[in-house]
Amino acid sequence: MPVISYDELAAGLEDAWVLAGLHDHSVNETINPELLERTYKAELFPEHPEPLGESAAIPWVEVSFTWSPAQQLHSEGVSISPGVTDMTWTYTIDVRQQGERPDTELARAFHSAVRSAIRRVAPEMVTAAEYIAVEVRRGYRLSSERPSQAYCQLVGTNVTDLSDLWTDRQPEALREALRDELTIVAGLLHALGETFAPAGIAGYRSVDTA
Repeated sequence: MPVISYDELAAGLEDAWVLAGLHDHSVNETINPELLERTYKAELFPEHPEPLGESAAIPWVEVSFTWSPAQQLHSEGVSISPGVTDMTWTYTIDVRQQGERPDTELARAFHSAVRSAIRRVAPEMVTAAEYIAVEVRRGYRLSSERPSQAYCQLVGTNVTDLSDLWTDRQPEALREALRDELTIVAGLLHALGETFAPAGIAGYRSVDTA
């Protein structure tokens, strides 16, 4: 039987983020009865002071995946292609306190932090210069004289492809892959926090010290 199932993927994720020193602010699991799909989403944060406010805004990530009927059938042993099995990671950083900086400068600082994190937690990993695609999002509110900035965010996304694990027969293969991935995610959040919100990071625990 394949090592991937919806329950094992969800449970493995939750165990891995705890081990990496992250905690969830929300977990959402929904079912689309028309498409027979299940969707999983969790918002993950590093340790931080309470409560969070504008002065202690910290980077966080949403991890999500969709579980299709084909994946469910394949996980039950039916001879059907499961298709692509991936997880999407969406990183959000509130940078309104640095909103006067140009978009290009904010994006360069983001990519520099990502490269620093990869060197720290996964030096053997070979990645493209832009491991996470990032965009700057700005919102404005209207005033009597001219628009003023309401928010400024950096939003980065990347995808983890787990498709190769369908053919793996080692019981711990999925959980090991998730632990490795969450180690990188935690390192990324810490590096982004050091760059954009150093006052909001309460501490960083690697897998070795968790």
